[in-house]
Amino acid sequence: MYYVELTLQPTAALTFRILPGSILNIATYPFIPPTSLSGFLRRLTMMSAGHSIPETKINKAKPPTYLLPKQYVSLGAYLLRDELRYSGIHRTYRKGMREFTHDDFSKLYSDSKSNFQLHTWEYLITDSLVGYVVSESKEALAHIQSVESYGCNIGKEGYVVVSEVSDIFELTRDIVSAYPSTLTPMDALIENDNAIGGCDIYNLYRYNWLPEASQQQGDTGLLDDTPTPVDGFVPFVAAHFPRSLGTPPTLDYYYYGETHLPVDLVKTITGENDG
Repeated sequence: MYYVELTLQPTAALTFRILPGSILNIATYPFIPPTSLSGFLRRLTMMSAGHSIPETKINKAKPPTYLLPKQYVSLGAYLLRDELRYSGIHRTYRKGMREFTHDDFSKLYSDSKSNFQLHTWEYLITDSLVGYVVSESKEALAHIQSVESYGCNIGKEGYVVVSEVSDIFELTRDIVSAYPSTLTPMDALIENDNAIGGCDIYNLYRYNWLPEASQQQGDTGLLDDTPTPVDGFVPFVAAHFPRSLGTPPTLDYYYYGETHLPVDLVKTITGENDG
């Protein structure tokens, strides 16, 4: 297994909406979820190949989905553990839609006199995040390196630029005691008898891959404008360790240096843990 690290630079505040949630309280994850990073990177690879970014449409229009192919496993992007840098969640108020079927709020221009209402809205404020993409193919990850210096919209609110992409590193697999660099599925923590007190727990989602997803070869579904064969989402529960808690969990990791990527997260995102 191989991986690359991506240094991501936001141009302003970000919002990655926690679901399920209240229509009046837009809460954000304190990281970029794996699904959001995958869609973001797919758009950048399309741009690098000369394609236009697909238009974002509301769900009732049933738009196609554009993600990294299944052989590229996006593990999300996370804040740096640097006490000298400020990062955090800022909560404020703003006007927003009144109903879930309300789509005027998503339009750049609107002639209708929409009935907006006041929302609480959270923003993730940081100057840098580190993202991770793994693959069994070293050659495949070279395409991810091509998106350095590209940027586009991401999440519910925000714009991010890939300021740097690392070399491609080979990962070692072993059971070790260390803090994960990414999310960790709760099932993995519990099954390995790890203490879970102090970590943050979130409901998340991964895409439900269709059988055709495993048949994509080469550049298909990465550098062209072919939609990704998925059908909805599958929920899972994950732990996030934003800080050291004393005793790190003992888990099955892919690791390189200080980077520890839980094997169970890779299996969860690819659907391998579905049995």
